[in-house]
Amino acid sequence: MISIQSVVKEIIYKDEEALIALSRGYMNLSGYAKQIQKSVEHQSKKGVHVPSIIMALSRIQKSIGKKHPLVVPVEVDFITTKLPLAEIVYDKSSSLMKELKNVYESVSLDNNEFLSMTLGTREITIICSEYILQKTLKKFKEQPKKIERNLAGLCISFSDMYYEKPNITFSMIRKFAVEKIPLSETISTYTEIVFVFKQEYLSRALNMFSDDLVTKK
Repeated sequence: MISIQSVVKEIIYKDEEALIALSRGYMNLSGYAKQIQKSVEHQSKKGVHVPSIIMALSRIQKSIGKKHPLVVPVEVDFITTKLPLAEIVYDKSSSLMKELKNVYESVSLDNNEFLSMTLGTREITIICSEYILQKTLKKFKEQPKKIERNLAGLCISFSDMYYEKPNITFSMIRKFAVEKIPLSETISTYTEIVFVFKQEYLSRALNMFSDDLVTKK
């Protein structure tokens, strides 16, 4: 049997604005309960009274407290920057896939350079240091569909304890959404996320994560 509270929780967790209002205590519980009553009845497959929904909302509100219910604070171990970077985008093809094999071997890199490839279902994106842009382009016979220069990479390093926790990537990307900074690419590894965007936003991006940086003793 489906409980009223589980249905209400599922509905409100799909409505971020309502969820934030609930957590911060300025939601009109009665008004919202009336708003979602039909959805609750449909999902629970039974008649549900508004007071029952209000009670479920009150319990959810108590359980999440005053903190943002979807944002997880992440302690950052290191912040590094890579610039200038360039983005190269190709349509994915079998011939291009064969050429990719030799790129890492033929383009020499040192610790100051950056090269990353993302294979999608229809496209291949290469992010590289502008210094090796021309070297990289020469490795392919095909013409790229897009080349973007003057990009910066912000690498956020953190503990591996966050690997299995939900909402980690969302919590970081949300910072860019709030500041309305468009992302060209997001590249992640086990304990790192690299955000790539136009260089003009670098100072703002650094400030967004400065409070999360753990001071090493």
